[in-house]
Amino acid sequence: MNFLIFPIRFLYKVYFFLYFVLTLVLFYPIFKYLLSKKERFPMAFKVIKVYAKVWLYGSGIFLRVKGRENIITDQAFLICSNHSSFIDPATLYIIFDQYFVFTGKKEIEKWPLFHIFYTSGMNILVDRHNRLGALKSFKKMMDVITEGYPLVILPEGTIPENAPNLGEFKPGAVAIAIQMGIPILPITQTTNWKRLQRGTMFKGNASPGIANVIIHPLIPTKGLSKQDAEALSEQLRAVINQPLHEKYGVS
Repeated sequence: MNFLIFPIRFLYKVYFFLYFVLTLVLFYPIFKYLLSKKERFPMAFKVIKVYAKVWLYGSGIFLRVKGRENIITDQAFLICSNHSSFIDPATLYIIFDQYFVFTGKKEIEKWPLFHIFYTSGMNILVDRHNRLGALKSFKKMMDVITEGYPLVILPEGTIPENAPNLGEFKPGAVAIAIQMGIPILPITQTTNWKRLQRGTMFKGNASPGIANVIIHPLIPTKGLSKQDAEALSEQLRAVINQPLHEKYGVS
């Protein structure tokens, strides 16, 4: 069976990445212009939403979202999702209509073309191996929240090799939520790892299909202190993991 599936999966991966590069190159001049000035960032966000749809829908990946009623629009909040696939950011851009700021690992600045979304200043790169750099990134995150915008942090920091199992949650997400007193919106992307799993062109799942997303009720943080950070992180992880445990039996 694997012998029959492998060539189909490989050809889909080739198509997926070629289509991604081609569409990004076509959109790149628009992004270059819109991301050159901060006042254009909200418009850039709207174009990124369009690009995300062109990329995923053109790859045969469509969204099914449960829990849209849990999204708020009257204040800043923290969006925390599991990270099981390279398409996770694209699905979040499609789901949310209000402008938000994404955080990502510093290594992204070395990625060809794609780095423009972070090196332009619209989104925030975090260097977890440099204390001073991490503090500067933390300050930028607080500024975003103070301005009233949602902030996206993927607590795992990277895609686990054994997704859909969750990786270790980094403490930064709950730390900034507690410090700024903003609620956390947990999100579980249950099938993105099937659409495009981490791995080489010869390994890992890849297929068109449905990207199922569950938006959970908000987790409040007002009144919490640093002493509550560990418990809050465990609560956040448990909420995000519940659908994965029910569907795949992961712990």
